[in-house]
Amino acid sequence: KSSKRNISHHYDIGNDLYEKMLGKHMQYTCAYFNKPNMTLDQAQYAKMQLIAKKLDLKPNMKVLDIGCGFGSMAQHLAKHHDVYVIGVTLSKEQKSYADQHFSHPKVTIELKDYRNVRGQFDRVYSVGMFEHVGRKRYKEYYDKCYELLKPDGIMLIHTIGTKTRRWSHNTFINKYIFPEAELPHIENLTHSFVDKWHLEDWQNMGLSYAKTLRAWHANIGDWSGLDDYDERFRRMWNFYLLGCAATFQCRYTLLWQIVYTKRNSNRIDDCHHIQN
Repeated sequence: KSSKRNISHHYDIGNDLYEKMLGKHMQYTCAYFNKPNMTLDQAQYAKMQLIAKKLDLKPNMKVLDIGCGFGSMAQHLAKHHDVYVIGVTLSKEQKSYADQHFSHPKVTIELKDYRNVRGQFDRVYSVGMFEHVGRKRYKEYYDKCYELLKPDGIMLIHTIGTKTRRWSHNTFINKYIFPEAELPHIENLTHSFVDKWHLEDWQNMGLSYAKTLRAWHANIGDWSGLDDYDERFRRMWNFYLLGCAATFQCRYTLLWQIVYTKRNSNRIDDCHHIQN
């Protein structure tokens, strides 16, 4: 019941801040620094291409983007891979930005809870949304994705993970930055709700997030042009970005991309395309 309020608390604070911080792709998730000396924009593009590769997209497929953010990922897939994308978000500011800056004839962005989505999709993915689901709701998430995914489809989760087995909400991040957010420990994703899924691939690339966060902090710089954000907010935000960068650097927090197919699917082969 509190999902919409929690999302608004963080993602509706001001698109001017996110425009300055995130770079041209407006990706508020971990970039993929897979080569030396990459810029943030190059690494974000590499991340979007990596996800597209793992999804094994074919023209005119129907794709669901759960927690679509500012819409650039949906547009990227439609533009470069010729698929239809429905993106859902609970942030009115993100939807507004997506409609204005990342529109595409094959993209539809809806202000909607993913649990209210109906239909069947060739591909279902979420990038940086799973952190808001909550450990008690993982079964609900996996079961909903199972309902929405066609029998031979592919599902991808891009999420932060943690080494913390017992979650505490009495933290700086939960109090000031992401209310009620929870990160999964690997053991949380081994319960019975995954039994009807087949795990195809699990990639861990958390050091890329340390680089991403520091790049965001560098983009903000001295906060010029962001006069609406007072000193308290600026100190809080700087601590958030650099503190999180440190936790990724020491591998206390992680970044996972997890790919599933349905266990009882009629697929004739494994997802070799991921490794090729």
